[in-house]
This record gives sequence, structure tokens and C-alpha cells, in this order.
Amino acid sequence: MKSRVEIVEVDQEESVHLKIHELTGTIEKALALLTEKENFLLGELNGEMYRIPFLNVLYVEVVDKRSYLYTKGQVYQSNEKLYQLEEKLLPYNFLRISKSMLLNVEAILSVSPMLSGRLEATLLNHERVAISRKYVPALKKGLGMGRKE
Repeated sequence: MKSRVEIVEVDQEESVHLKIHELTGTIEKALALLTEKENFLLGELNGEMYRIPFLNVLYVEVVDKRSYLYTKGQVYQSNEKLYQLEEKLLPYNFLRISKSMLLNVEAILSVSPMLSGRLEATLLNHERVAISRKYVPALKKGLGMGRKE
């Protein structure tokens, strides 16, 4: 596929024009990234609201029906449900790894096998999270570890 980038003046409208044979999942993700106006989540910490860029979030976890956003140095509470966060974060390489957790694939430092077919991911901040057996195939695919057929 050929690509071409043209830098335009600030007063000109930015645009993207695609000529494709088929609308694939990868192209849909790219379009979602290009059209997303807000690339941050709102998180609360000590009574204050913060804008947290998607890429700074290592993982999202639900505990006692409350959503938490984990970054390298802080844990923020979010008012959004996990499915809402999943919809927003899917184009940004986040995957569900358990019933209550989403993981930023870019935050993975290493992956190692655990008992009963589960995996454990070590993140950039050296925290470890478990990947449920049900979600291992999707994670392997996201990491490019899937089987070549």
C-alpha cells in the first residue's frame, strides 16, 4: 500500500482520503484513531479530576463495581463502566484480559506462562497482572504471538 503525507497550513482543514479494496479491522482502528477528538480519560484523585492520556494508562480494573485507571505512578478512579472504557480504548491497543480488567498492550514488558493455561504479564512499572485463560488467545494475537497458518 502506498501512502503520502502532505503538510498543510494551519488555516486549512486536515483530511484523509483512502482508496482501499476492503475495510479491514486494522483500517477501522486507524480511522478511529484519526477521528477521535478526545484521547484522554477523566480520573479522580483526592477529590480532583485529571485528564489522563490513553497511552499513559497501563491498565483498567474494576473492583467492587468501581473502575480504576492505573498509570506508572498513580491510581485514578473513573466514573465510567468497564464496557464504556473498553469501547474508547480498543483502538489504542487495549485488550480485555479478564472479566474485570483491560490491559494496554504497549505497557507489557514481558509475558510468562502460569498454571492452568493462564499467562502473567509484567508491565513497564514491574507490576504483574494475570491474563485469564479465556483471553490468552486474543492477547497472543495482540502481541503478534499467534500461530502462523
